[in-house]
This record gives sequence, structure tokens and C-alpha cells, in this order.
Amino acid sequence: MGLPDTTDFNWLRMEFLKKHYEKVILSIVLVLLAVAAAYLPVRVAAVNKDIETEVPRVNPKEFTPLDISTNIATLNRAQRKSRLKLAGNDHNLFNPVGWVKSKDGDLMKDRFYGQKGPEAIVITQIDPLFLRVRYDRMAQDGGEIKYYFGVTREADEKKSNRRVVTRAIRAREKNDIFILKEVKGDPTRPEGFVIDLLADNREILVSSSEPYNEIAGYTANLVYPPENNRKFNKKRRGDKVTIAKKSYEIVVVLDNEVVLKDTKTDKRTTVTANASE
Repeated sequence: MGLPDTTDFNWLRMEFLKKHYEKVILSIVLVLLAVAAAYLPVRVAAVNKDIETEVPRVNPKEFTPLDISTNIATLNRAQRKSRLKLAGNDHNLFNPVGWVKSKDGDLMKDRFYGQKGPEAIVITQIDPLFLRVRYDRMAQDGGEIKYYFGVTREADEKKSNRRVVTRAIRAREKNDIFILKEVKGDPTRPEGFVIDLLADNREILVSSSEPYNEIAGYTANLVYPPENNRKFNKKRRGDKVTIAKKSYEIVVVLDNEVVLKDTKTDKRTTVTANASE
């Protein structure tokens, strides 16, 4: 029996590699990974040993806070000084003042320098203005019944309309102030009345036993300190006042504030009651 032909052997080896080369490569890779995995713990242990040798352990020192008592004392002194006035009213270094001429022509300090204009106005009092409708009586002449009412419009723009006026009216009639829309109860002994106010087109109920009252606006008493506490009393919306030689119109009066408008620039200033408290 003779030896196998080397040519056939090489051919078989090549055929084997062609069919199984992927498995061979994968086997080699797995062997390398296994060797790396086995070597890794050894390498980590060696690195840890080197770190412990090169970096010795040191026990930390106990923290000792800094002594800042002198800093705190200095800060407290500065705060106390900041609460003191830098200069009194008689000194002008930090409290500049203006100068005005007196009636005799002498120069005198202006105590309200920098504090003039509508912002300096003080509200001393605010009073409500009422709309009142009062049923007075009933008058009957034959089959015709008239009802008499007293009407007070304190907030009306016209002074002539602010006094009490009497109006006689029949049911479902209209006068210059209101419409008597409905009579409640017996027409000869009415319990109340439904009235439509013409000024703002709204309905109110007036009892025959008690007058109808509602706040329709306000008046304000004002004081202007820079001009010897000049007073502006009973001022209402639409009135004009002169302050620091400028004209202002009062455009709003509420229960706690007044709004003034510069008649030239239309700039508005709101003054609030008790703003200084």
C-alpha cells in the first residue's frame, strides 16, 4: 500500500478551509477573547496595587472654622451708621435745596424743593355723592292717580340738578329723569315702584316706605403743602385746580384716590389717600 498523494491531501485541505473557514476564524476569535478575559482581572489587580503603592493614604485634618468675629463687628457698625442721616436739614451737602424770594424780596430756602407738582398733593377727606329717590305721596283726582317723588342727584355735572326736585308722574309715564314702569300692590296704597333711570338706562326698585339711596360719585378735599397748605375742598370729577402755576383737571375721584390730568400734556397723576401711612 502506497502513501497518499500530497496533491490530493492539499486539495482536501483547501476544500475543508473553503467550507469551514468562518468557523475557524470564529474559533480563533473566541480563544483570544477567553485569553483577554482571563488576563483582565490579573491586570486590574496589578494596577490597584500600583495605585496603593504610589498614592499613600492620608487621614484628613479636622476642619477649623475661620474667626470672622471682627468682620461681623465691622459690618454691624456699618449698618448702624447707614441708618443715620448723613446730614441734618440745615446742611445741604446731601440735602440740596432751592431758593425762593419772599414777599420782601429776600432769598429763603425752599422747604419743598424737588417735592412740587401734583405728586405733592395730599388727600385729607373723601365724601360720597348720593343718588336718592324718595316716594312722597299719592294724589287722586277722579280716576287719575299721580305719584310724587323727590329726586336728589348729588353727582350731576350741573349744579342746578344737584338739589332736591319733585316730580309728579302717572304709572307708565315718562318725565325728564325716569320712567315709572310699574306700581307694586294696590295703586292707591302702593308698596313700591319699578323705575327706569334715563341717565344710564337701568332699572331700580323704590320702596314706598324707605327712600332709594346709592353712591353715584365722590368729592375730595385736597391740600397742597408747598403753597402754604393751599386747600381745594369739595372737588369732584371735571373740576380744575392750579398747582405750581399749572392747570390740572380732576378726571377720577374714587373712595381712596384722585387722578389729575395736566390740561396741556394730558399726563395723569394718581394720588392715593393715606399713601404716606
